[in-house]
Amino acid sequence: MDYNWSTKKDWSKEDKLYSRKRNVTNKGSREFEHLIGSIYSYKMNRGVQYESFWGECLFYYLLELDRLTIRYYEQPVNVSKKRLTKEYILKEEVHVPDALTFRDGSRPILFQIKGGNSKVEQDPFLYTICENYAREQGWEYSLVNPKVTIPEIIKENILWLVNYLRPREYFSDLIPEVKRRVEYLHKVEVIRLAKSFEPKVDYRHVLPLIFHLIATGILITNINRKIDHTSEVSFGTIFDDINLLFEKE
Repeated sequence: MDYNWSTKKDWSKEDKLYSRKRNVTNKGSREFEHLIGSIYSYKMNRGVQYESFWGECLFYYLLELDRLTIRYYEQPVNVSKKRLTKEYILKEEVHVPDALTFRDGSRPILFQIKGGNSKVEQDPFLYTICENYAREQGWEYSLVNPKVTIPEIIKENILWLVNYLRPREYFSDLIPEVKRRVEYLHKVEVIRLAKSFEPKVDYRHVLPLIFHLIATGILITNINRKIDHTSEVSFGTIFDDINLLFEKE
């Protein structure tokens, strides 16, 4: 099957089919470190709800930064499961996995996202049910613990970069010249690149554009070091370094 999701123009069928199956709630937020909230998704052009900042929210930020992720849905499907009660009654329940992603060149992946301070395994019975469900749809299934598996410095950089996803009106006028200068210089400090536009353009207007180009996968920098004005940039994408986060556990 062809998994070139970037060439797909109409997602209306998927938007309806994988619409959110349950609303997130604030239950337990006083006892646990995971207040509910939402982020604005530039990939989905709408708000995306999360129950855990260090689980779902962090992972959704990762998807927003990933150039290969074309589309994703939160709480997308109902997975039926049956269990035997203490009274030996067979009871049918519904489990809702956290996310379904469409990454260019890959099968869709159904994710369960954990957000605790230590690595959490899913109940083996539930994992098998979800894995079988995904296989029946022609998908993959994966359990992720982003708070635990992503190094602290990368988490800091992710939270920094998502602030620069939104394009500003003047960016389009400067992008061709930024690309030309990076091509000429090969690798250059952010601050040096920004100040090279003076006196024609205030370097403080160029800095957010450079960070925007890193966030959108046009420029690459060392994501294992704090990203700031001293970072060196060149052509490429930061996701070459952290694609392993999408591998099955």
